[in-house]
Formats: sequence, structure tokens, C-alpha cells
Amino acid sequence: MRLVCNYFTGAGHGGSISTFLFAFVLSATGSAYGDALSDLRGASVFKDADLNRLANGEILAQRGPQLGLSRGIVIESAFVVHASVPQAAAGLEQFNPARHSELRTYLQVDIGSSPSPNDFQKLSSAPNNSSVKAFVGATESLPGDSSKLQLSKQEVRLYQPSGDKGNVPPSVVAFWSQVLTQRTKEFLSGGLSGLAPYDAGGNSLKPGEELNRLVREDAKVRSQFSSLIESTPLGGGRGSLSPGLYWTLFEGDNQAAVALGASYGKNVGDGWQGADIQYYASGDLNVGVVFYQMWPITINGSQATLVWRSDLISSSSIGELRGVERMGSGSALLREIQKNVRALLKDMPARR
Repeated sequence: MRLVCNYFTGAGHGGSISTFLFAFVLSATGSAYGDALSDLRGASVFKDADLNRLANGEILAQRGPQLGLSRGIVIESAFVVHASVPQAAAGLEQFNPARHSELRTYLQVDIGSSPSPNDFQKLSSAPNNSSVKAFVGATESLPGDSSKLQLSKQEVRLYQPSGDKGNVPPSVVAFWSQVLTQRTKEFLSGGLSGLAPYDAGGNSLKPGEELNRLVREDAKVRSQFSSLIESTPLGGGRGSLSPGLYWTLFEGDNQAAVALGASYGKNVGDGWQGADIQYYASGDLNVGVVFYQMWPITINGSQATLVWRSDLISSSSIGELRGVERMGSGSALLREIQKNVRALLKDMPARR
């Protein structure tokens, strides 16, 4: 899975889906249809979800339950993929937001099972724009000023200025390759508990504790995905499922950011569940996890998939907002996630 959503760059991560815009007449007969819709309504905030509208391209998106974590927020979405569950799951696992310029993800690259600095050398090919320049500038300000990056004190001291030039100078690539390699190794060896804390918004943040709290405070997600959670580091330890590891460079709030993620998926009954854990980011957000539930449905005699997605996000910037500003931030997140889903649907296999 490649689920990183460029959450916090404003209202721009709408339009209409360019695929599957023609109308469908749904047959309400058959247990799969009824069970899937009932399951969606029972598990999610979408108590009045309409399969006809979803099949015609509607992407539902709404705030989820209120969390006790002030910097946490939940956004739920639902949509239909006009392909079987195995095809939809494969399309999700292969999705790369870097192919879609509107998502403003500059790079997304797989990490091998034995991480090394070589896995991060493509950082040198980042685009030459103001966002990347701001990221490079913040890095070159180390070790003196680390306020624009989320790093531990030990990581800050790793940067060695060299005076070299380039869009992303070799010294910047070498520094981030070292930081990201070490954090990936920590995740693989110790799961969430092995992740070192880092400074975020002036506070020391423990990524594992933050992720665990996000999941713990969303009771419906915890119940719906209990089996999957126990098979991943979210359930403790390293988990029994093998992760798909990746890193990404994306546009943050006027400054690019790098992030690390691990994706998991498994068949559950006649459906499929997936989780994408973003356990480190250099800025823009703290941590996040995206859950996917896929149910098989039939539309006009063809296999299709009903999808429920739940994004659990922690960001220091959210914690600083109150009242109307916080509501506005939530509305922007809804639009970003809908944009992300539209891009995903464009890359899904054609209906058969």
C-alpha cells in the first residue's frame, strides 16, 4: 500500500472522478450487498450510506469520533471500486501518490528488508522548488537551529556541514539517509516501542505511544480491525505480518518533509483489511495510521468492492487550533482525503 496522504497543505490531497462516472442500477438482492452495506453503516459514521450514489462515484468523507488526544483527529471515508476485492487490494498495494501531481508527493520509494543508506539516495532527485529548498535550508541550519524539523537531539548532532552545492546537496542526502535508515531499523527490530522520541512542536513526542493512543481512543476501529491490529506492531512487538516499507518526500506547510511508513494487509473472511502506519515524519504531521476495510458486493452482475477508510492522524498544528480554525482544518482534511481517493480510483484496474 502507498497510502500517504498529503494532509496539511490546505484545501488543494476536488474535482470529479474521471473513471466510473456512468450511472449504475444496483440490485438490492443477494446477501453480499445487504451485509456489506449493513457492515459499513454499523462500523462507520455513515449511517445513511447510499450504494447507488457510491457506485456512481460519490466519495463520502466525514469527521470520525472525537478523540481525547487534542492533536489527534479521525477522518472516515467510503467509496466503491468497480473491481473484485483481490483486484482492489492489489491496486491499493501498488498505489503510488507520486504519480499524481495534484497530491504533491514528490517521491515515494520502497525500502528493502535490510535498510541501508542506499535506500534513500533518490532524495538527490527531488524537484527544484521552493518547498524542497526550504527543507534543504532547514537541514543546513543544523545543528544550531532544529526548530523546523522533527528530530531527536542525537540526530541533530549527526549533520555535518560541508559547503557542497546542488538542489539537494550530498551532505543533506547523507544526513537524512542516516536518520531514516536508523529509524527504519528501529521499527523493524522493536516495533513501535523501539522508536526513539523526537522533538515536535517544542515537545518530546514518542511515536509508538502516539500511535497506540490514536488507535486506543477509536473504539470502532479497534473493534473492526482487532485481528489486523494484533498482527502488526500496533498490537505489540513486531507483529506477525511482513510489512511493505517505504519512504516519501512530500510538500508540507511551505516546506517539504520526509516520512517513513509500513503497510500491512490480510484477507478477513470474504473481504480484506489493510493498515498503513506512518511512524515518522520530519514535519507537517507527527504520526498517523490509515485503515482500510474492503467488502465484496455485486453491481449489475459484476464484482465490485465497498471500501471504508479511516485516517487517524496526529499533528501538533491541529493541537494548536481551537473553534472555527479547528473546524476549518477538519474540512480541509476531508477534501485532501477525497482528492487522495480520487487519485487511487484512477489507478485501480478497469472493471471486468
